[in-house]
Formats: sequence, C-alpha cells, structure tokens
Amino acid sequence: MTDPLPVRRTLTFQHDLKSLIPKKNRKNLIFDLEHITKDDLRGYPMLKSDSLKPFRSHRRGDSRTLFVYCFQCFHQFNKRLNCMGCDESDLEKLILVLIDHRSKNYSYNRSDLTNFTLFEI
Repeated sequence: MTDPLPVRRTLTFQHDLKSLIPKKNRKNLIFDLEHITKDDLRGYPMLKSDSLKPFRSHRRGDSRTLFVYCFQCFHQFNKRLNCMGCDESDLEKLILVLIDHRSKNYSYNRSDLTNFTLFEI
C-alpha cells in the first residue's frame, strides 16, 4: 500500500470549504482528499478543456473539488503555467485549488494557478 500524498490547500479552497460545505460533511471530504495515493490518481482523470487540463476533479455529492498533482503538472504543463505553489524540489504533493457546486466549478477565471495563496495550517 502506498502512502497518501501530502496535501496543500489554497486560501480560496479553505474559504469555500467553510462557506459551502456543511460541517458534518467537511471532515469526510477532507479525509477522502488527504488519503489519495499515487495509485488512486488513475481514478481522477484530467479535465479535457484546454484551460483546465492540469486539473483533476474529485466528486462528492453536488460539490466538485479541483486539485492538481504537482509532479504531473510540472512535467506536462510547466511551459504554459507559472504555478505559485510549484517547488521543483517537492513535486510529490496535491494542491487543492477550488471547491464549489458542480454547475459553477469549471470556470478558468476562478481556477487560475498563477494567482493563489497557499493556506498554512
């Protein structure tokens, strides 16, 4: 069994998590996201839109969480993106970028990797 990947959250994700997801569902969602392994990533396909290609989506009820696997994002999309959370020495991690209702979650202006702040726990 492989170890879960380290998870970092953006401030946008943290704010939306508290405002949109009921407290009783929050812990379950975070547990799921913090226990994703490299093997599990195959179950989260990359999004197909050109502007959202680095992202993967985790579904839980009506909410969708967009996240990035840094290793793959760096090697496939680094020429186009200037990700604020990218650190070449530590690419084995997930960055939780955004959480929202399924109908609103796939807009690029909210999920831009060049302008976010990592949340410190």
